[in-house]
Amino acid sequence: MRRIYLPKELDFKAKKAFIIPRGETYILIPIPDKITEIDVDISIEDLRKRAEEKAKKEVKDANRI
Repeated sequence: MRRIYLPKELDFKAKKAFIIPRGETYILIPIPDKITEIDVDISIEDLRKRAEEKAKKEVKDANRI
């Protein structure tokens, strides 16, 4: 296990985070302690389909750079 030390100026309050390596740097995405539930009028299958389509488009666009 590796440790990453963050400067106090960053004001990163999360206890856990996703760490995504990005070349010489890292992207930190905080994971909230408590889940926030929301109501949506779309089925889980439709949400999953939309997310997959958007992810495929983002990968395709990123590969053009």
